[in-house]
Amino acid sequence: MDTFRVAKYAMAIAVVLQTCAGQAFAQQSAYADLDACTKNEQIKLTAKGAAVGALAGLGGALFSGNKDKAGKAALVGAVGGGAIGFATAYYTAIDTCNKLNPSWVTESKLVRDPSKTYKQVVKENRYAAKDGIALRLRDMAMPSQSKPGERIAIDTVYDLMTPDGAETAVVFSRKLFVVADGTEQLVQFPVAASETRTVEVGRSKESMVLPIAPDSKPGTVYRVEISAAAGDKAPVTMSKSVTVI
Repeated sequence: MDTFRVAKYAMAIAVVLQTCAGQAFAQQSAYADLDACTKNEQIKLTAKGAAVGALAGLGGALFSGNKDKAGKAALVGAVGGGAIGFATAYYTAIDTCNKLNPSWVTESKLVRDPSKTYKQVVKENRYAAKDGIALRLRDMAMPSQSKPGERIAIDTVYDLMTPDGAETAVVFSRKLFVVADGTEQLVQFPVAASETRTVEVGRSKESMVLPIAPDSKPGTVYRVEISAAAGDKAPVTMSKSVTVI
């Protein structure tokens, strides 16, 4: 009987491991397909931006009457148009590919943190029912540095409290900014920019993955802004940055 139980337990573990391995393989396969599509769309967008930049440079030189420098201006404009719009092209390309292939969309995961009971969360936040629906953004964790092409993990911890202890709707919003050459530009966030979820009271952790553009230059900074709102309260917001090395 004991041998049978051991064999049954071993089989159950094997099934779990096989399932996890299958999910990991499926995720990696989805990443590979998305990367290929993104690269193709990015080339189109970057080329378009470079063409616009070239025309702007050429037009400006000709308008000023300096024909000798028109060719050089066109070249500078082309390089500027392609380089400045690179990050925008990359994240726009991801958004385009996700819309064409919804199954590739990488969703964030929101799970209840079992390390804290609801009573403990209420006590820590000094919450009272008269406060109505209350949402606290406790922490946001992400690497401070990354290499080009890496996928970095972003974990955000929330505390949600309601007068009757019932679950409620929470609106999650995300923004991504690229900072380079002293300029900060808003780009398309690769996960849904805004979504509403029904969340249990207590402490929860939201996890997501952010791909860093493969051709990002060292020193480029990506700033992630996360916010959440519940009830009629103003959103709670936190922001952190990662620098490409």
